[in-house]
Amino acid sequence: MKTCPKCGKQLEDKASFCIFCGAPLIEKAPSDGAETAEAEKKEDVNENASEEKAYQHEPYRQPYTPFDPADHTSDFDPEDIAENKLFASMPYFFSIIGIIVALMVPGSPFIRFHVKNEMRFLIVSVLSCIPLLVPILGWAVGGILLTVIAALKILAIIWVLQGKAKDIPLIGSIDFLR
Repeated sequence: MKTCPKCGKQLEDKASFCIFCGAPLIEKAPSDGAETAEAEKKEDVNENASEEKAYQHEPYRQPYTPFDPADHTSDFDPEDIAENKLFASMPYFFSIIGIIVALMVPGSPFIRFHVKNEMRFLIVSVLSCIPLLVPILGWAVGGILLTVIAALKILAIIWVLQGKAKDIPLIGSIDFLR
């Protein structure tokens, strides 16, 4: 059995490196004492430097959060968001009737943001029904468009219930409702 010169652990005879600390276990030819003393000093200096680095801590860094230009949540009062999540989700669930009910809540910019998003959904839904006038191919295109709109509406419902105010992908760029 070999003994590691650095950490003192017992190792197999065929080992060439310590499995615990990684120190080489190669037998060195005997030499004069000056070279070994110099090598030991270098090892001590390297060990002290690594111990000092281990105790140094980096300053706290906040995690990187990318800027999302479609996210307007920070524009609204958190209290307004917390109080009006349910009313802000009503336009997505009940369309025109939901818009009327949501607009009955006075002075909530969060609700108005989501009412505008639902109005965009209504416009795009009406426009996507136009291809349905063409048999077969139009029905397929219209069905795909309405399916995409339904998926985006589900995404909008999830966001409003999480208290987020984001522009809807693909249709959030309709600017005349700003």
